[in-house]
Amino acid sequence: MNKTIKVCIDARLWGSRHTGIGRYIENLIDCMPESSDCEIILIVPPDLKHESKLKSFTKYYARYHPYSLISQFEMLYLLTTIKPDLIHVPHFTIPIFWPGKQVVTIHDLIKHFSKGSDTTTRHKYVYWFKYLGYLLITYLAIKRANHIIVPAKYWKKIISKKYNISSKKISVTYEGVSEQFLHPQILSNYKPPLLKPYLVYTGNLYPHKNLPTLIQAIKLLDGRVNLAIVCARSIFTKRAEKIIKDNGVSNQVKFLGYVSDYDLINLYSQSIALVQPSLIEGFGLTGLEAMAIDTPVIAAKASCLPEVYQDSALFFDPLNATDLSKKILSLLNKKQERLKFVKKGKKLLGQFSWEKMSNQTKSIYYKISG
Repeated sequence: MNKTIKVCIDARLWGSRHTGIGRYIENLIDCMPESSDCEIILIVPPDLKHESKLKSFTKYYARYHPYSLISQFEMLYLLTTIKPDLIHVPHFTIPIFWPGKQVVTIHDLIKHFSKGSDTTTRHKYVYWFKYLGYLLITYLAIKRANHIIVPAKYWKKIISKKYNISSKKISVTYEGVSEQFLHPQILSNYKPPLLKPYLVYTGNLYPHKNLPTLIQAIKLLDGRVNLAIVCARSIFTKRAEKIIKDNGVSNQVKFLGYVSDYDLINLYSQSIALVQPSLIEGFGLTGLEAMAIDTPVIAAKASCLPEVYQDSALFFDPLNATDLSKKILSLLNKKQERLKFVKKGKKLLGQFSWEKMSNQTKSIYYKISG
């Protein structure tokens, strides 16, 4: 008879309010297959005590934010109480004092490549102090982990080379598309908050997102297309507004702030395309979600995006606004070109599934727990 393994998942960043990491944790737990030989225990913040999606799990409560120093002592106390065979930390914020087995998900190393005063609004001394802390705990997470999970082969290769660890210690588990995008509720009478034809950009406004190239492309198109920017919160909004103003496209670009998944689906449904101009990405989930709504994707040929989107996106040179403007025009003027990428996107989605990701993750638990 097999021993039941006790796995603790650090779910302190559960839910869409924590953007991509939160969505990853939520879907990992939602799709975790039930089995008699694996007990899943969650560590969550107190405000998730009555969360209906988590009601079937045993929960322990952590009051402090994962980035705080005091949370390290709190996690040590909780894990000493739980006594798990294995803990899965779905971020680099490992409990450094816990001596037991750990599986860590490293979503990306973007901050390793996109750094410096342009990437923060904090005082430089505060920024560099926090940045060094980030480098240290990421190093500890990668070196201390019994196994590492990444969302793309691109990151597996970089982590293996940068930290001189065996690629056998790293597993790739592609992310998936949530049910609300796969079976969307689209309103036939939906009125978008800006004039057609329009493009959609979804994401934050950090420098690596490469928004200036997209704004320059809108300028080159000389009023032929508008742009909706969906961004829940960003410390760089004023910088982005200045770039838009300096390029003289204030009438073509509209900030929509936070948009619910329901409204985002309808926004996608009437758009020309989703544009993803990022110089570096962890995975590129927003592009897959757009494809599920029959929305073509125009993406930068950079980092992991070609790996994830394969031949189902229209790629452009990430630092060439003229190239981007030509790609936009090709979808704007050629209906057949747009339909071609809609069909390719739908076909691609069959390769990605949260259920598959969760099953692969559970197999890793069994393997590492022995």
